[in-house]
Amino acid sequence: MKNLLKGNHTSNQGRIVTAWFLTVILSVGSGLTLIKTASAASANLSLETGNSLRLASTKNPTSNLPANFPQSVKNAVLRAASVRLQLPISQLTITEAQERTWNNGCLELANADELCTQALVPGWHVVVGSANQSLVYHTSQRGSVIRLNEKASETKLAPVPIPASELPPPLDQGVVFREISSGGIAGRTYETVLLNDGRLIRVRIGDANDSERSVRRVSVQQVKRFERLLKRRQFSEFKNLSYPAPSGSADFITYTLTSQEGTVQYNDISQEHLPRRLRAVIAVWNQIISNAQ
Repeated sequence: MKNLLKGNHTSNQGRIVTAWFLTVILSVGSGLTLIKTASAASANLSLETGNSLRLASTKNPTSNLPANFPQSVKNAVLRAASVRLQLPISQLTITEAQERTWNNGCLELANADELCTQALVPGWHVVVGSANQSLVYHTSQRGSVIRLNEKASETKLAPVPIPASELPPPLDQGVVFREISSGGIAGRTYETVLLNDGRLIRVRIGDANDSERSVRRVSVQQVKRFERLLKRRQFSEFKNLSYPAPSGSADFITYTLTSQEGTVQYNDISQEHLPRRLRAVIAVWNQIISNAQ
């Protein structure tokens, strides 16, 4: 009996030791699994973070600029270009920046009859723009003085056809020219027509009382000269074309001009980038409006 109890006691101790040993093995195995999982997660996180950093770096629009290019110059150029092109700064990119020493205080871009200090001025030659437009600026060393190099600047303003559904009606008999202006901050639309007898009539579209109607006159000779200008400047070349505003622009005024030969559309913020012949017609038309009595 005593030997039997002793055998049972020994057997129980063996089972306890075996159970304890298995528990230790399982615990160690679980720990190794957790360590492996954590290591893999850490590696994946590091890889993903590295990719994000590399992508952010490739999207940096000024990554190729000189290391000593001042932030103050960058800010000044971007602000000036944003105003000039009527685009948010987020849509502009500085593509080139070179250190220069300008020969005078006007940064070698003197205006007519402007006197410039004859002294060497350290500064920068900067190119900034969007997808369709680029501007060249001359700046001082820190950007306190900045001038646009208009001759070196390039603007591509490509016309697009006006959809037939958006074309205004043709001119009535006796009408030489018509301007429809719309948009701007007020959002009103005005129609101005020039008749062959010299009358210049302006009304606001949608004015039920016709309270803003005005009738003025220019000489018949002026009307004839304007008609000859339309032919000489080949106004028909721009028939049914629109010169759109830059993407992202707001509060601009759209002008729709119509002669007996066709219609052209442009806006006030891109007027200086229109073809030269079209700008000449617009300039004379604006003179007629200003001089009418």
